[in-house]
Amino acid sequence: MPSRSRLVRKRKPQSLWFEKLMAIVAILDVGFVLFDLSYVPWRDFYYRYLPAAFHETYDKIKGIEPHRDTQQYLELVDNLEEQVAATGVQSSQVEPILEELRQQSVATIDENPFQIANKTGTLEKIKNEMRDRMEEESAKDAFRQFWNQNHLTPSNWRQEIAFFNEEIAPRMETNYYRSLSVRGTFTDRFWAIDIWFIGLFGIEFIARTWLISRRVGMPWKEAWLLRWYDIFWLIPFSGLGVPLLGLLRIIPLIFRLDRSELVNLKPIRAQINQGIVAALAGEITETVVIRIIDQLQNAIEEDAIADFLHSPRRQYIDLNDIDEIEVLSNRFLHLSVYEVLPRIKPDLEALLHHSLTVGLKGTAFYTSIQSVPGLKDAPDRIVKELVEQTTDTLYGLVRGAIEDPVGAKLFERLVHKFTESLGSEVGKPDNIDEIQVLLSDFLEEVKINYVRRSEIEDVEVIIQESKRLREAAQK
Repeated sequence: MPSRSRLVRKRKPQSLWFEKLMAIVAILDVGFVLFDLSYVPWRDFYYRYLPAAFHETYDKIKGIEPHRDTQQYLELVDNLEEQVAATGVQSSQVEPILEELRQQSVATIDENPFQIANKTGTLEKIKNEMRDRMEEESAKDAFRQFWNQNHLTPSNWRQEIAFFNEEIAPRMETNYYRSLSVRGTFTDRFWAIDIWFIGLFGIEFIARTWLISRRVGMPWKEAWLLRWYDIFWLIPFSGLGVPLLGLLRIIPLIFRLDRSELVNLKPIRAQINQGIVAALAGEITETVVIRIIDQLQNAIEEDAIADFLHSPRRQYIDLNDIDEIEVLSNRFLHLSVYEVLPRIKPDLEALLHHSLTVGLKGTAFYTSIQSVPGLKDAPDRIVKELVEQTTDTLYGLVRGAIEDPVGAKLFERLVHKFTESLGSEVGKPDNIDEIQVLLSDFLEEVKINYVRRSEIEDVEVIIQESKRLREAAQK
């Protein structure tokens, strides 16, 4: 029977084309969402560099239409150009148009028709351009002088109207009026585009979760939780009047790009996972260690040491009827006698030989022996023999005591008496109080100096160390 991994590999190419197709649709959807969110703030850019038919169509979706006041102003300038072309700039037919332009210029500055489109800055740029052109401090006076037959002469007409058409008119053209919906918010008909994507992803969500519920054998509603991120495709953010909700669709887009293999997101996902795991590991480790230390502090402050010393077996649970401390003591004793002492015996003899030799050198006996011919090396030989006999004797006594049943029992009684006497002295009120305070303070210092210091550790250091360990293990 083929393994589950083989079945998955066989099934994957058959469904991968569908994942790629839906990922492409998801990219288009998110692209429309991002364009829609950027259209109003960047409308000036789109107005200048995209075809007129495009922004005229999308203006209708956003409820945007040319502002009546600025549109009339520009139309009046067009009428002026036509009249000048027919009768000349100094003709009597031109003066009424110039008078009306002067009045509308003052009204535009006073009423600020750019405010509703949040383009007051554009009006300020227009005023600054006109001030600089006419070298006037007042924008109103600058417009009055500009639209005046004393300023506009046959010799400079083309130059001045070109300045207006290149510097002033494009900024006025970007002004607009945006209608309001019944909710009191700006009109937004993006739902007319978005509804097709919502419908497509809604049908896919229903079908996919139904198949998951059938394949895995779980209730349909629980299968929805497995595809929780697809819910963001189904939120009509433009209809709710909260445009920024559309940015949440980036979350399911990332999932789809990863599943479809259109984009290799494994390195990014690995970095994110490592950062999250490292951060959580630090927090969890710190929490666990602090919790353990707190419990030790509570146990110490509640006289757990005194209770154990005075009645160690009262509440102690024995799982195997074995005194582990006694067994470990015997084990360590046998290891010390039969394994450790024979190995360190030469070093121990050397140390004792050196110590005795240094001690004898300061005596009159050692000096007198050194002065006798033929006995110069006698002290060293005596010391060496003495050390060897002493260590052999002591080692034999210890080993004999362990191997002799009576000696072993006496040694065990000695250890028991020592432990009992030590516990009795430690358990005295003065001693136990001091020990409890010192231990509690010591544990508090451990938390402050070592455990909580991990809060300032850089997560990148943990990630680099983990990466180094993995690479070393692979090598």
